[in-house]
Amino acid sequence: MRLALVAVMAACPVVAQEADPPGPPPETSLTPKLRPEGLSEGQTEGAEAEEPAAETPDQPENQVTVIDAAPVVPDQIAYDAEALAACYGALNALGVSYQPIDPISADDRACGIRQPVEVTLLPGEVALEPAARMRCETALALANWVQDFAIPASRVLPERGTLAAIEHGSAYVCRRRNNDPDGKVSEHAYGNAIDIMGFRFAEGPPIPVMPREREGTMAEAFQDAARATACLHFSTVLGPGSDAAHDNHLHLDVRARRGGFRLCQ
Repeated sequence: MRLALVAVMAACPVVAQEADPPGPPPETSLTPKLRPEGLSEGQTEGAEAEEPAAETPDQPENQVTVIDAAPVVPDQIAYDAEALAACYGALNALGVSYQPIDPISADDRACGIRQPVEVTLLPGEVALEPAARMRCETALALANWVQDFAIPASRVLPERGTLAAIEHGSAYVCRRRNNDPDGKVSEHAYGNAIDIMGFRFAEGPPIPVMPREREGTMAEAFQDAARATACLHFSTVLGPGSDAAHDNHLHLDVRARRGGFRLCQ
């Protein structure tokens, strides 16, 4: 009987059973490298992430390691000598009247201009009223816009003649955006921005910046043309309709954004 049972088992196929999930790998793999303290989730180590200094054996546990703060924006956007000379040369070629002035600083160290210029006259002898303090890059963007677009557009206005002056409300001023005491620092605080309030001409009435939707006038056409073309030289253009804070002026600034993005509203 025993021999017969063995023969039957040998003749039947063996049915495989579902194996248990494999257990953890043997303890032969390398121990994962710990993320350095202060390195955020998903950040890789490299040139942008510095290893923290090793603690000395006698360092008290409650001692705080002081780390130098990142440079403030005015320092980050300051020119080197070659770039500054090139910017001055470009202003000279455009016929801009300007004067390099002493560095501007404020109690709020986030504000200031390391190499400011004071601009009084733009291309085509267009006055900038009042004189305005700003970075050379801002002055150059303003000068190119006036020469390339604002002056040509003014020549087609009936009974006004050519552009004579640009009136502004502020250039450099140490403040937060929209004068909010707790907001982000304004581009005005770095000398990157200017607020255009209106345009004056050799003849005829001025054109103040104001809401003009469907007004159907040449003043509306000029304001729209000035606003649209400004975004070819400035990275930010805000004006009437953007929000209530910009209903009476064009905010122009040269803020650098990732990928060269321009905000034109």
